[in-house]
Amino acid sequence: MFVCGYHFPASEGNDVSFDKVIEKVNEGVEATGKTVTLTGETAKGEVILNFEVPAGTFAHVAFIDYFDKTDVKLAANNSKMIYYTNKYQISEISKSVDGDVTKDLCKNLDDMNLYRVTVA
Repeated sequence: MFVCGYHFPASEGNDVSFDKVIEKVNEGVEATGKTVTLTGETAKGEVILNFEVPAGTFAHVAFIDYFDKTDVKLAANNSKMIYYTNKYQISEISKSVDGDVTKDLCKNLDDMNLYRVTVA
């Protein structure tokens, strides 16, 4: 089972605890002082949303982890596309642990639009 890009034993099935995922995501990630911006766009590349992920949240750290460790090609604008599965998993965990701080962000991530992640 893969959650947020990390492999967990098949014996855990779909019941991987959020605590285990959070621990893996936090390992080796330095999020202090970094800004994470998500840009939602249509399949034609039209920007429909642009928002900053609140610092100090699981979502903030998880998007930095994704940006730093994914093999997705860096675009000309220094962003990386995020796959639906990854954004959905980050959203689900963030809803649980970040609460109202990321509520609006997570609502957007649950759509079928394409998103780019930029870390500065």
